[in-house]
Amino acid sequence: MKKITIIFTIICVAFFNVNAIANGFHDGKSKPGDDKKSKAKREDTTKFVINLENVTENEEESPDTNLILFPSHDLYASWDTLMAHPYKFNESFKSDSVVIQLIANGDGGFSMPIKGPLTSVFGWRKYRPHYGTDIDLETGDQIVSAFDGMVRLAKYCQGYGNCVIVRHNNGLETVYGHLSRILVEPGQIVNAGELIGLGGNTGRSSGSHLHLEFRYLGQALDTEDFIDYEKGELKTNEFVLRKIDVENKYDLRALHNRHKRDIGYARASNSKSKLSKKGYYKVRKGDNLGKIAKRYHTSVKVLCKKNRLKPNSVLRLGQRIKI
Repeated sequence: MKKITIIFTIICVAFFNVNAIANGFHDGKSKPGDDKKSKAKREDTTKFVINLENVTENEEESPDTNLILFPSHDLYASWDTLMAHPYKFNESFKSDSVVIQLIANGDGGFSMPIKGPLTSVFGWRKYRPHYGTDIDLETGDQIVSAFDGMVRLAKYCQGYGNCVIVRHNNGLETVYGHLSRILVEPGQIVNAGELIGLGGNTGRSSGSHLHLEFRYLGQALDTEDFIDYEKGELKTNEFVLRKIDVENKYDLRALHNRHKRDIGYARASNSKSKLSKKGYYKVRKGDNLGKIAKRYHTSVKVLCKKNRLKPNSVLRLGQRIKI
């Protein structure tokens, strides 16, 4: 009887261990519910294998469709429908130059967004840069897309007012600002000459006109380098954009800062030329020892020593200061 009991006990223990191993408890560290997780993983793996078995050879080699949902996907890393200009040219443009094919066989060519006299051109205007070309119109006039493309943005933007931005396959983006009405939506494919909105006077505008911009990787370019506005046609079918042209012509803020710096240098040089032959400077209105020292790259201490002055000495108009 005792032997039967021992044999029965051994059988029960062996049976329990077999079940434990099958359910993931063989290491003695597993927690309740882990058997469900293991089962879920096995089910997921099964689905994955089944999916792989159903994929054909052509499907495995096909490109990710998420990468070709928008034009120029090889140039732009994103498709932003909220911000007008989220792209940074200096970070994206790595080459010295690029050839932009404006029109090609099989596309819709080029259409003037609207014909009319120019009221303002690309460049620095008063106290701010003007990145586009303004074309006169009457509110309600029809505005069409310049090239084939896809609408990236269609909304009210500060400054632009009602604005439409179209991305094109050649990497250009065309911007249409101050519209009275938007007639397209983001993601919509448009052809050259297709109606996208009505002209108006919305946003920062002092009269009804179309504000037209050409941009490449976020950098605004002068539309007059592309369009002959008198004839209403492109000047050429392809455009060569060079990095040096951006630096010397299109980067308006950098040019403005460079201009201000050059004026500062010119004024400093002009001031230095006012020294007499013996190295004396004639005090003018607003001068003090600190300003004079900075202008001539010296120190107040040196000026005081040369002129027997104190740092807080008050200078007289016409007083001669030895530099």
